[in-house]
Amino acid sequence: MKLSFILIAAFYASNAFAESSGARSCPGGYAHGTQVDVERYWYECQDGQLVPKGCISNGNRVTVDSTFDTDDYRMKCVLGSDGFLTVKYQGCMSRGSGHDVGSQWDDGTAFYTCVQDGSNVRVITLGCVDQGRPLKLDERVAKGDFVYQCNKATDGTPTLRKVGCVYEGGKHNIGETYEGPNFWYTCTDHGSKITGCMFQSHRLQEADQITKGDFKYACKVNDEQTDFVPLGCIQHEDSGATIDRKVGCFWNEGDYEYTCKDIGSGKMSKEQTQCIYRTSQGTTKLLPGCAQLADNVAVNCVDAGSGHLRIETHSADQIDQFHRC
Repeated sequence: MKLSFILIAAFYASNAFAESSGARSCPGGYAHGTQVDVERYWYECQDGQLVPKGCISNGNRVTVDSTFDTDDYRMKCVLGSDGFLTVKYQGCMSRGSGHDVGSQWDDGTAFYTCVQDGSNVRVITLGCVDQGRPLKLDERVAKGDFVYQCNKATDGTPTLRKVGCVYEGGKHNIGETYEGPNFWYTCTDHGSKITGCMFQSHRLQEADQITKGDFKYACKVNDEQTDFVPLGCIQHEDSGATIDRKVGCFWNEGDYEYTCKDIGSGKMSKEQTQCIYRTSQGTTKLLPGCAQLADNVAVNCVDAGSGHLRIETHSADQIDQFHRC
């Protein structure tokens, strides 16, 4: 660019020396008042000199100290102290709007700033816009049951990406596990997913078993229907050992025969079905409401209600007061 000016100046000097004082033409034969375009700049022939007048942008002439816009930049046409024309970057252009260095703006999806980069300027993406609120890159925001993070997509466009779950006020990354009062969960991109059951602060997986009183249950994972399902009852031996009994089984325990029943709604019942009376002569089993003589004693099996029985003994001569069976 400066080389062009040097050539023009040299040609002008030699021409001025050779011509008489009345000559008004400029190098190249341009008449006085003619405007000349040279690369990115334009000049005017004045009294035999090409005087710098401005810059050229998209075929349009711009005067010195004026600004003009390109697709990406706001430029200023400048005449330097050395007498040469140049352009300086004044600001950034984005979607047809100009922005000064240091200013910030958004397009409804992302927000940006214009920064100085040496003698150049450039647009930097600062983050996302969520419902009018700016979010810096990597900044997170909780919305409903999810946590979102402002990230750059593969094409450089900032976007809100789902990165976590919100559960009872706590925030968890996708893949993390956490506990509730009845279940424990895994955070997925679809939300908090029930992974297992909770019992006495312990996490249980599918099919893990627990004991509640005289009953056994297993954790059954089925989304929102996850719960403990009944497995059976527990038999207590005189030695202190226990035996698991399935629903429908019968067994002797102490002075009674028991059975294990599923009474619905995820509940079980351990019910006494017969009375057992033991003597030196043997063992007598009695159904509820029945009486028998055993070792010269009248033994009566009483239904006490709610699945419980009671053994009563009387003198042998009172046996006829009860139902013998």
